[in-house]
Amino acid sequence: MLSKFKYLIIRYKLYLLPVLLPAFCSCAKEDCASSWDGEGSMLFVYAASLPFDAEAGPSTKAVNDGFLTSFEPGDCIGVTGVDKNGNVVDQCNNVRFTFQRDTTQSGQVWSSFLNDMGYPFVENFNGVRYFAYYPYDSKWNGKTMEDILSGFVVSEDQHTKELFTSSDLMLPQETIVPENGQLRFVLKHQMATVALFYNNEFRPDGVVGENKLLLHTGTIPSSLTLEHTYRAELEDGSLDHRHRYLVDPSKCPEVKLTGALQEENIRFFSYAHSVERGHLYSFSFEGEPMVSYADGVNLELDDVPFVDRNGNTTILGYTVFWSKYNLGESLSETYPFEPAAGDRGTRKGSRDPKARGDYYSWGATYTQYDNGLTGYKGYGYNTYFDNEYKITPLGGTIKETEYDVAHAKWWRGKWRLPTENEFRAMYEGCDFTLEEVYAETQQRYMGTPGTRRSFNVIKVTSKQDPTKFIYLSTGGYLDGTMEAERDAEGNYTSSGDGKVNQGIVSPSVAYYMSSSASPTILRCVSYAYISLDQRIIKVDGSRYTGMLVRPVYSPNEPK
Repeated sequence: MLSKFKYLIIRYKLYLLPVLLPAFCSCAKEDCASSWDGEGSMLFVYAASLPFDAEAGPSTKAVNDGFLTSFEPGDCIGVTGVDKNGNVVDQCNNVRFTFQRDTTQSGQVWSSFLNDMGYPFVENFNGVRYFAYYPYDSKWNGKTMEDILSGFVVSEDQHTKELFTSSDLMLPQETIVPENGQLRFVLKHQMATVALFYNNEFRPDGVVGENKLLLHTGTIPSSLTLEHTYRAELEDGSLDHRHRYLVDPSKCPEVKLTGALQEENIRFFSYAHSVERGHLYSFSFEGEPMVSYADGVNLELDDVPFVDRNGNTTILGYTVFWSKYNLGESLSETYPFEPAAGDRGTRKGSRDPKARGDYYSWGATYTQYDNGLTGYKGYGYNTYFDNEYKITPLGGTIKETEYDVAHAKWWRGKWRLPTENEFRAMYEGCDFTLEEVYAETQQRYMGTPGTRRSFNVIKVTSKQDPTKFIYLSTGGYLDGTMEAERDAEGNYTSSGDGKVNQGIVSPSVAYYMSSSASPTILRCVSYAYISLDQRIIKVDGSRYTGMLVRPVYSPNEPK
């Protein structure tokens, strides 16, 4: 079973042991499942009557709004009925349903064994209430929901998918009665999930070295070791860099991480956090930065008042250093093609403060048009890695998580995506003037070969200290079309999604990605829209759209 989680970001300070160098960590707390209010997953099981056929068979339909739990073929649930005295009824004693397929017409289709009465499910017996649970186990025959919850034991070793999912107990909040011939269950995760992510394990060249994140004796539970954690296999056959582990809060109400980050200097850490049922706790450790912090500029925005998305006047209250150049110009990223003569930048980055750098889809840790390793691959409308928009809900954030492209992979350390409010503070605390105009081909990007676009370089100068400034190049956006193919003459063709590759759209405007998901449109994100005469935050950018990225870091931001 694939579990997806709703983000509710809460960050905490890390307790530091006396060490050579302190290790820094942030913690994100996420709801693993939610109640049936459009934010959960509802499981429909039809109480079919004779004659039984495929159309009337037991099935489910899941609500796909971005925060649900998805089942895979072969996953099994158990369904049990209890009478008014709380006793399991023989007619529906741990009936197994197996997920078979997912079709457009009938949703998620389940099969079951016939019960003792010869029915594919069970009639609406007077006074009988039902519950479902995952994962199915015959040992729960004759057991109530309370029996399962109290008797369930998570595996100490969860390093395989089977071991991990077998420990991911899900139960409804209460037993229910059939309604209109259906049983409708809202399954909730009963364990807490701990996820460990260390951004220094991401290797831009694709070569992952020896694991440098170590857990020592003193970690609670003691069975939580990296060898016991589950790492999902990705489409390319590699393993996810996030280490996941399920914990039962009734037996282990507090998780304690004790260990070290083994880099040039060993950095020790010790961090304890209470855990609750149905939440995922993502601990993000900061590795050594690939780009020097000296490449950041303090625009003196700490105390600049601005109006936030809720209409409240506020200040940041902490220092933000803005990089001098865009992601893609740091000498660590590599383009698939050399730029054409006269274009800004180089194939391996140039640290040109006026160059556009590269384009990225929100949440992806590779470039919008190429992952830097396997050649030319455009990601967009049909091939975006998070097509169901599950990595964060409305108004959520990917700041300093494994989905933050600046923090996770290319720049690492404390570098990360800017927030909406950091852009708002920039708008209010800086002057924006035209520095220069330049033209460039699209050789590195999707579009008609040889086409030239004109871009503006905007100088952003601190009002508090005019000696502090950065340059923001306009760059438009890549329109979200997919892998571009070339015809016999070398011209780009339709990408197969009903769109024609347009290459760069609106080149006279700067579209800079923020770490914030749109507060109103699930499939969209918030971004900075900057032109010579307008500076606003928009919330309608598709998550798969390729935008520019300007990394920041904030050394004294409250955790």
